[in-house]
Amino acid sequence: MSRARLRHTALALALVAGVGGAAVVPAGAQAAPRAATGPVRAADAPLPGEWWRSAMGVDALNRSGTGKGVTVAVIDGPIDPTVPELRGKVVSSRSYCETPGGATGRLLSPSAKGKVAEHATSMASLIAGTGKGTGRGGRGILGIAPDVRIRHYAVLYRGTDGENQCVMRKAGGDNIDQAIADAMAQAAEDGADVISISLIAGFDEDMIESLLAAYRGDAVVVAGTPNTRTDPQWPGLGNGVVLVNSVDRAGRIPDFAVHNSSFIGLTAPGKDVMAGSYDGSGWHSDTVVSGSSIATALVSGGIAAMRSAHPDAGAGQVLQAVKDTVGLRPKKGGGYETWFRRSGTDLPTVKTPNAAYGWGIFDPADAVRVDPTTLPTDNPFVRDNSAADPTREQIAAATGSGSPSASSSATPTASPTASSPSAQAAAPARTDEGSGTPWLPIGVGVLVLVLLAAGGAYLLGRRGSSPSAATPAGAPGPEGPTDSTTTTTTTDGALGAEGRKH
Repeated sequence: MSRARLRHTALALALVAGVGGAAVVPAGAQAAPRAATGPVRAADAPLPGEWWRSAMGVDALNRSGTGKGVTVAVIDGPIDPTVPELRGKVVSSRSYCETPGGATGRLLSPSAKGKVAEHATSMASLIAGTGKGTGRGGRGILGIAPDVRIRHYAVLYRGTDGENQCVMRKAGGDNIDQAIADAMAQAAEDGADVISISLIAGFDEDMIESLLAAYRGDAVVVAGTPNTRTDPQWPGLGNGVVLVNSVDRAGRIPDFAVHNSSFIGLTAPGKDVMAGSYDGSGWHSDTVVSGSSIATALVSGGIAAMRSAHPDAGAGQVLQAVKDTVGLRPKKGGGYETWFRRSGTDLPTVKTPNAAYGWGIFDPADAVRVDPTTLPTDNPFVRDNSAADPTREQIAAATGSGSPSASSSATPTASPTASSPSAQAAAPARTDEGSGTPWLPIGVGVLVLVLLAAGGAYLLGRRGSSPSAATPAGAPGPEGPTDSTTTTTTTDGALGAEGRKH
């Protein structure tokens, strides 16, 4: 009998992009992480769009770990490994997509230049960029984990009709979902420590086994959310996947991001970030972009840096440290609120996830100070839900871990409101009610583009769940919106890899 498979009508990368060139006590036991070596550029003044580095304490993180000895798999479109940021960083690259109309088995090149390679190149640079580029003074994107190895897997290309596609005779036609599943399985076989997927797709049955293969290989899987107020999609819906939403420099959920979903695991900077772009004259390192792809890449790279600092810790233990050490600070009038860093003393552990922030804002600079080898080995992002795929039992069998604890497997619900004095959980910052305008000029040579789904349409591709399953209890924030209205702006001329137009 053939595999059950839900197909999608279109696919969008979870990125919003644009053009241009913005006192800490961690929770848990403390350890002295392994000393780091690597290209940490701390002396230069920040370029526009580098605000996330100081907000997240990247220099402090990199004093402990730079990703040395760690492999990050980037599953995306084709990549340009010749940009200054990535020279010598991409150790392997392969394609899963065949030439449309060509002979069976003739694969498209995984490497390219120009717009088609823009998204993957940007994501890999945010993870592992050397800091060299085409910006002023030869500066470029300095990745959050500049010493990691990148293994790249191309799973979608722009077709002649302008839509994303991946022709696979094996799958009977165009099936990006199958390509993603195959790439995840190969990344696990190739020994990836972190698998970064800054795209969304439909569901394919093989994704379940591919996720289990990743967990069996002790890999962390990180995926992005759509850049619109709608339900998350696969592979981010996979059980145990760290699903990432975006925040801006004020710690708010941007208007383009998901505002109400029980599947959100973490948030990270995703608005107005320098991530590079292509135009007719070539690669521009100082492009400022926005979107959850960026947040996904930063979480992937940050976890890689943590893994290099604690090579004896398993994936589940590192994720326990991540969950228990999200950014937090005291709130005026009592209680706490989520923030980029942990600020203050005797800070509580967040007990209840939020429908927009998940457990909170990813804080690798403080999480790296925790000794993860003292923490439980199970993945705290595994949901104890009969409709989840893979199931909790399948994941436990694959990893050899015990059943997840109640606190780590609970379905996320809203955190206390901002007025709550509770010391048991953090209240999120308010959301950003922006205009939702797709093109926003913010200065000479600086432009921000808000991406929605490529082509504006995709089919919900979940297995064993209904649309109502993604509706959490409570609002996404004390001052944020309480509805889940989908943004209606679209992008004309959406580009193959992630639907951006520059």
